[in-house]
Amino acid sequence: MIQRKVTGVILTVLVGGLLTGCMPKFTIEELKNMESPRPAELDKLNMFVGTWESTGEAKLGFLDTDKPLKATSTGKVAWECDGRYLIERSKMNMEELGDMEGMAIYAWDAKAEKFRTWWFDSDGAVEQGTAKYDEKTKTWHFKGKGRSEWGRTHSKGTAKFLDDNNMEWSFTMWDGWKLHKVMEMSGTSKRK
Repeated sequence: MIQRKVTGVILTVLVGGLLTGCMPKFTIEELKNMESPRPAELDKLNMFVGTWESTGEAKLGFLDTDKPLKATSTGKVAWECDGRYLIERSKMNMEELGDMEGMAIYAWDAKAEKFRTWWFDSDGAVEQGTAKYDEKTKTWHFKGKGRSEWGRTHSKGTAKFLDDNNMEWSFTMWDGWKLHKVMEMSGTSKRK
C-alpha cells in the first residue's frame, strides 16, 4: 500500500514537472505577432452602430389584461475591445411597469462560425444566444435561452433593416418548457 502511494507521488511530481517544463517561452514581439486578426464577419454588425430610438408594443402573457403596453427605448450601440465586441446599452420604459436598463453584447465565434449574443437587464434577466443574418431580406434572426424573474426562458426575435436608419423588430419569449408565451413585442427603431 505504501509503495503504491510513493509511486503515485513520484509519477505526479514527474508529470507535473514535465508539463510545467513544456510551457514555451515567447518574446513580447512573438506574442504580439500571435494576436489573431479581427474577424471580417464582425463588419456585418456595423449596421447596428449608433443611437437608436424605438417604439413598440408589448403583450405580457401573465398580465390580467389583453391590452398591450406601449414600450419606448433609447439605445447606444458601439464597438469596444478593439472592435471585437459590439455593446448595446439601452434604457426602456413600459408604461406602468416603469423604467429598465439593458445591455447586449454581440460577438463572432470563429471556432463555431456563428454570432453569439448575451443580454443582461436591471430586472436580473440573463440570456445567451445566437444570431444569423439573411442578406436577401436584410434581417437578423436571434434565438436564445436564459433566466429571468419568471424562471428559465426561450426566446426568438428578428431585426429587419428597412434602410440604413430604420428597422422593424419583433421578440417573443416563452417559459422554459415553451408551453406559455411570457412576452411578445414588436416595433420600430430609428437611428438618431
